[in-house]
Amino acid sequence: MEGINIVLRILWTGGVTRVALEEARNIPGSKLIVYRRARTNYDLSNVDLQVLFEGDRPNPLFRFITSIYAGHRGSEATVDLDRIIRARDLIKGPSLFHDQFAGLTGYLRWRKYGEDYAVYIHETSLDNEGVKWALPKLLEREVLKHSKLILTNSRWNAEILSSHGFRAEVVYPGCYPAEKVNTEREKIVLAVSLWDEGRRPEVYGEIAKRIKGKLVMAGSWARREAMEEFVRKYREVVVTGPISEGELLKLYERAAVLVRFGFHEKGPGMGVLEAMAHGVPVIVNEGLGSKELIDGNGFVVKDWEEAVDRINEILEDEKARKEMSVRSWEIAKKLSWKNHAERVKELMEERLK
Repeated sequence: MEGINIVLRILWTGGVTRVALEEARNIPGSKLIVYRRARTNYDLSNVDLQVLFEGDRPNPLFRFITSIYAGHRGSEATVDLDRIIRARDLIKGPSLFHDQFAGLTGYLRWRKYGEDYAVYIHETSLDNEGVKWALPKLLEREVLKHSKLILTNSRWNAEILSSHGFRAEVVYPGCYPAEKVNTEREKIVLAVSLWDEGRRPEVYGEIAKRIKGKLVMAGSWARREAMEEFVRKYREVVVTGPISEGELLKLYERAAVLVRFGFHEKGPGMGVLEAMAHGVPVIVNEGLGSKELIDGNGFVVKDWEEAVDRINEILEDEKARKEMSVRSWEIAKKLSWKNHAERVKELMEERLK
C-alpha cells in the first residue's frame, strides 16, 4: 500500500483532528484530506494537506440538525452532509475516515465504486438512548457494516461496538514523550480540553475552591459567551482561552497534576495523553476512556469531591508525586505517535487490498 488517505470532516482544535493530523504526519506517503477548515492552532508542518471545500461556511440547515444533538459545541461542529456526499466523487484510494459521519463518504464510495474503506470511531452512538438517536445509529450501523476495518480509541468503545456485532481494533491515540521527566513541579493543577457546557466546566470551578494549589483550565472554548460566564462565576480558576502548543507544553512541564472529567466520554481525552508524555500524574473519573490508562500514574475517582482529596494528596506528597510522574512517562513512551502510526498502517495493509 503506497499511501493512505486520512479523511477528516473538520480541521479544528480537538482530539479527532489531532489523531488524524498525527497519522498523516507519521504514516509515510499519506495525505490528510479535510472537508472544511475551522479554528485551529495545530502545527500543520510536514503534513500533505488537501482541503476539499475551501472557504465554504456550514449550511444553516445542517447546523440546525447538528444542534439537536450537540448544540453546546457551537456552529463549527456542524455535520456537513452536503460535503460528505460531494466528497464521494473526490476521494480515491485506500482511505481511513475519522468518525462515522466522515465514514458515510466511504460508504457512498463503496456503493458507487466498490472501493473498500476503513473507519476510526472516536465516540460510538450505538449505546445512546432516545428516539432522536434512531437515525444516527442507523447511519453508523450502515457505515460499520460495510467497512473493511474498524478502529477505535478505547476498550470501552470496542466493547459497545462488539455488543452490537462489530469487531473493532483498539489503537489508542498517541503522544510525543519528552526526552526526560522534569520532577520539580509547581503547585499547578492543570485541566486541558476543548471546552463546552457538555464538559461541565463548573466541576473544575468547584475543585478550584478546595485544592491547595492553582487550577489552570487551558484550551479553546466552543462558545466565547460560555467562557466569559464561567470566568465571572469562578474567579479562582485561571482560564487561558485559545493557547499555542508551545504555551501548553510549558504548562505540562510545570504542572504537578492533571485532572480531567468525562461524562460518558468514551475517548481518552488528548490532554491526558499529552500530560502523561511530560510526566504529569493524572486524575480522571469513570466517565472518561482514559481510565484505561491509569496504572500507578494517578487515580480514577468517582466524583469531584474525591478528586479534591486525591489532588491534595499528590500536592502534599512529593515522593509519591515524583513516582507517579515517572510512571506516567513510562506508559506514554509505549503510546507514542510513531507506534500508533505503525499499527494503523499495519492494519490498513492487512484489511484493505
